[in-house]
Amino acid sequence: MSYLVFARKWRPQTFRDVIAQEHVTKTLRNAIESERIGHAYLFTGPRGVGKTTTARILAKALNCDNGPTPDPCMECEACARIAAGGHLDVLEIDGASNRGIDEIRDLREKARYAAAEGGYKIYIIDEVHMLTREAFNALLKILEEPPDRVIFIFATTEPRKVPATILSRCQRFDFRRIPSSVMGRYISDEAGKEGITINADALSLVCRASGGSMRDALSIMDQLVSFSGKDIAGESVSRLLGLVEADLLADISASVLHSQGARVLDLIEDALVRGYSIEELIDALVGFLRNLLLAASGAEKGITDLSDSETVLIQQTVAGVSDVHVLNVLRLISGASDQIRTGASPRISLEAALMTASKLGIAFGFEDLPSVVERVATAAVKSGEITEPAVVLEVTESAVSRSTGGASTEAHTGIVPKAAKPTPGASRASARSVSTESSLTNNKGVPKAAKPTPGASRASARSVSTESSLANNEGVPGDSTESKEAETEGVPDVSTESSLTNNEGVPGDSTESKEAETEGVPDVSTESSLTNNKGVPGDST
Repeated sequence: MSYLVFARKWRPQTFRDVIAQEHVTKTLRNAIESERIGHAYLFTGPRGVGKTTTARILAKALNCDNGPTPDPCMECEACARIAAGGHLDVLEIDGASNRGIDEIRDLREKARYAAAEGGYKIYIIDEVHMLTREAFNALLKILEEPPDRVIFIFATTEPRKVPATILSRCQRFDFRRIPSSVMGRYISDEAGKEGITINADALSLVCRASGGSMRDALSIMDQLVSFSGKDIAGESVSRLLGLVEADLLADISASVLHSQGARVLDLIEDALVRGYSIEELIDALVGFLRNLLLAASGAEKGITDLSDSETVLIQQTVAGVSDVHVLNVLRLISGASDQIRTGASPRISLEAALMTASKLGIAFGFEDLPSVVERVATAAVKSGEITEPAVVLEVTESAVSRSTGGASTEAHTGIVPKAAKPTPGASRASARSVSTESSLTNNKGVPKAAKPTPGASRASARSVSTESSLANNEGVPGDSTESKEAETEGVPDVSTESSLTNNEGVPGDSTESKEAETEGVPDVSTESSLTNNKGVPGDST
């Protein structure tokens, strides 16, 4: 007898043998036990996860001499012939090569005849999404109202390409990728029955390379047995599949994360000397950085396909590195992968991307930067705007109001400003300063008195200093308030003292107003008095 590959030799023969698809096998078993067997099924999912295998098991369960039964005996002639693919009433059709309307018409005509052996006539159409639109339309009628004891089982990896009219006539089952842990146990058990020894590192690499497909994993096992015999180690898997070694990836990643650019370039040269291609290296590095990100952020549950030694290696590599830093490096390398694959000089693009990533530790060292308050205070001392930085930062309630858009604001940042004085001959870009002294009353009909005062320079800033008192009680003058602010760049510096009185019959205060204007830039110092007394004029000086 010719050699039988592991993918066929280790194929499950009953529902209990199918792994990682319990939601499918349990439903089918219950349907058979309760005699609620449908006339059309659609099995969807990735390659190599058991769609065709489950279809054959269902055919055996329905046509077994003891059936229909959820557990076919595997001893009768019907079970043996179905397992071998030679049963007359179980027809497997490749949808890719029998995709036309003529093939479907022929199928439809043959389906009218009863089963040759008295059981169920079952049509298994693999890759059904490859059928033409006309072929799908030819199936609609017989699929909706099939002859008695005729069952259709469709299998596809692309259910989106199957028309909705077909989907609505079928019971759909979605098969899932096989987890690495489940796949590893199954391969280890089956390999043990064959006398094959495979260590944990090699098993982890096989499961990872399979991408969740059991058929792919078993095909790799066939290659490994031919390559290294019945004692399989991780190094053999890496050499056979061309996988980049984890130690090399860890060295490259650590050098990038710790800003060792020269060592990164040396490691790239070493990897190319070992025979790794640029594409293999960038793919493996992106995957390794993804695992580093999960470890740095504490989401280690997402790392499911690594051996214990690889998990320890990742934890050692990422020790003391923030997840933000790893994220920045991962985004830069993954973003440059397209240019590396399609560019004219992929090696130069790879080296440039890794060198750029190695500088991120310097550019993004946030924890080493001084605080904002400290930097502002230091800059202000150097520029001479303050006399000394404060020891304590005090933020008043009015400062919070300013940040939220409040009207009354005042913030004490602990920085002592110098007194601002208008200086004659200042540059044109200096701030305008206004100095005004006035007392205002809400009196009617009393004009202000103003006297111009010469002597202000052309480039000097306007200075206003205001003193006023406010009082809301009749006949009682208000309290005096002083506020001072100093700003240097184009914002007025105002020192204000004001008092206002709303008393009737009380004469207003005295105000003197002086104004000087040279070349259109006025420097005004004003004292004025206004009275709101009816019929009593205010005094003006």
